[in-house]
This record gives sequence, C-alpha cells and structure tokens, in this order.
Amino acid sequence: MQSVRGKMSRIVGLLATFLSAMHPSDGRAAGYFNRGIAIAHTLAWAPVEPAPSRQFVFPPFSDIARSLTRDELIALRSAGFDFVRLAVDPGPLLQFQGARRDALDRIIEDHVRLILSSGLSVIVDFHPSDLNPDYTSQALTAGTGTPLFQSYLGLLGRTATWLASMEAGRVALEIMNEPAIRSDAWQPMLEAGYAAVRAQAPTLPIVIGGGDEGSAEGLMQLATRKFGSDPGVLFSFHFYDPYQFTHQGASWNAARYLADVPYPANAHPLEESLRATASAIEASRLPGDAKTSAYVDALKQLTAYRLSGFGREAIAGTFARVTRWGEDHGIPPARILLGEFGAMRTDRERGGPRAVEREAWFRDVRGEAERRGFGWAVWVYRGSEEFALVRSQSDTVIDAAILAALGMSVQKGDAAK
Repeated sequence: MQSVRGKMSRIVGLLATFLSAMHPSDGRAAGYFNRGIAIAHTLAWAPVEPAPSRQFVFPPFSDIARSLTRDELIALRSAGFDFVRLAVDPGPLLQFQGARRDALDRIIEDHVRLILSSGLSVIVDFHPSDLNPDYTSQALTAGTGTPLFQSYLGLLGRTATWLASMEAGRVALEIMNEPAIRSDAWQPMLEAGYAAVRAQAPTLPIVIGGGDEGSAEGLMQLATRKFGSDPGVLFSFHFYDPYQFTHQGASWNAARYLADVPYPANAHPLEESLRATASAIEASRLPGDAKTSAYVDALKQLTAYRLSGFGREAIAGTFARVTRWGEDHGIPPARILLGEFGAMRTDRERGGPRAVEREAWFRDVRGEAERRGFGWAVWVYRGSEEFALVRSQSDTVIDAAILAALGMSVQKGDAAK
C-alpha cells in the first residue's frame, strides 16, 4: 500500500505542476526549453597564450573556426530544435578587466541576440575548461570563501543583470556545467550562485545541476529547500551511460582503449569487441607490459558491460528514478531538463550496422526523456570531432539519421548525404 508520505508528495508534485504552468517566468512550462542542442565551438575552450603564460588570448573567440551564422541557426530551428545551450568559457570573463572585460560581455550578448533572432531560445551555460589551470572546474569550486569563487559569484550577478533585460522567458542562465565535486560540497556554492542570480534577476530562468559532474545521481543528492519552490528554476542532469559505449576510444576516459563496443550490450558478440580492442591496444604507443595491463582492464570493462545487458530498460530505470525524485520534492517533469547527452562517433560508426547502434542510443535516450516529460539538449552541434552531430568537421548539416533518431526533420541539404 502506498504510504501517506508518498501520496502527499505526489499531490504536492501535481500542485507544483499546475502552479508552474501558470507562472510566466517558468521557461519550460511556457514551451521555450523542450528540444535543444549545445553549441560549444564558438565561446567555449578559450585559447591560452604559449606556456609558461597563463593569460588567455585576446580576443579569445575570434578565429574563423568559431563562426556561427544565422542560416545555420535557422536550419536548426527548421529541423525542430527550439533552444540552444550556448557553452561559454568563464575563464576570460574572470581574468580580463576594464574595456577588455566589457568587450567580452558584448561578444556573448551578440551571440545571444543572434540565436534569439533565429527563433531559438537560449541557455547561457558557463562551461569551465581545463586549458587554463587557474580557471578549471576544480579551481572554481575550491570553496565558497575563495577569492576565485567570490569573483565567480560576481560574474553570475553581472551576467544575470543583462540577460534579464532580454526577451522574458526565452533566455536562461546555467550556474555551472558539471561541477567536478560531490553534491554535498557543491550544495553551498550552488545556493550562493542561485542567490547571486536572484539578487539581480528575480524572474530570469535558472538552470541548476548537481555535483558529481552533473550526473543524475548528483542531482538527486541535492537539497532543494532554497530553490525547489521557485518556478523559474530548471533542474538539469547529464546522461552518458553506458560510458563503455558513449566514450569508447576517448583518451581522457576509462574507455580509452575500448573499440567496437555495441549498444545494446548484447547487440553483437563480446568476441568482436575484444578483437577490436586488442587491435587498438596493439596499435597504441604503450610499452609491452602496459599493453598487457590495458588489455586485462579492457576485458574486465567489456565483460561487465556485456553481463549488465544494458539497453533501453536501463535508461528508463534511471529516468524513472529522477522522476520519482522530482515527485518527492514537488518538482514536476516540466522543470526537469536532460541538459546533456551524446555519444562519440568512431570510425566503425560512420556507416553500416555500427552507425545504426549509435542512432539507436540517441533514439532511446531522447524517447525516454520525452516519455517522462523532460526537456532535453543534445551534445553537440559541431566543432568537437568526436561528439559533433554534423556529417563532417567541414560541414554545418547534421547527419540525417541522427536527426531522425532525435525525432527531427531532415535539414535542407541533407539529401546530398
């Protein structure tokens, strides 16, 4: 029998759904943040001067590879996206002062206005990078009392002030992408960030995520007492499960030497993945003993993945837990955002049956998010060789099969694929 507490929490959730739908500052309820795509090649990963300098290049976002046109944005809107999650490296905004600092605000504002003029809403996502050791996620989250975090609070308030003057409801501010600390350590910093934004912008939509690199687990560990009843807050989590599939071959991940990993886990025999992985390890520059250790580790990862039977049911299970967390905290699905999900495209996934597996992963994740009533933002449009959704690095058109997996229309020009 359902407990009294369970019944009451669901009643609270239903009431919150009704109230947030009536509140004009709730961007999700108003339909502004339903199907999004991250754009990171323009304002993220600001370049640094040659070592030993730790100065950012100025202007930091000026090379031609960072271009973004209105035609591209209109094509995204025509395909079916309704918002952009715009990744912005906060490092230069914290390092530069005076006229140079003012110029950076104008650069970001120009991008936001360009996106809005194309019929898309926008989330400004402060996205720390590891290119400058002084402004990494770890450096920024060392504690609420550190000078750097206090400066970050000033950045949030300053940005919120001018964002609030733009189109109401269609512009949101994400406090920080994927904090690389536990949620209990992130909690006081998140609350301080929320307060800094609300002090300057009482109704600006705010995107909040948990620690543990923005995972679902990190979100569900947050205490929501400070902002749970604010209908202008969207609660975000990121999803890259299973990492053996989504990050196979990624140099920065435990799956760095994995190859030909299937989705679902039983889509093709384990032996095929083992052979491809062994070839990848043999072709690496690792010394002999290290190659043996790498293969043993890869065998453990691949065997565990195979035994897990990971498939759409596992995705549904995680999303159901997030839904229940929302119900227990009076947060309706309309205020939950799958803020980032993506999968690397390996050489084997550029055509044939392996490409179909990657498409199936996107279809299943997107489908489960929509079934739960979550908005979502896929990672990433272009500029990231491994995760980019465009057909090639020199292209601006998203792969037609991936668009279909996302429930989108084929873009103009995709027929030439």
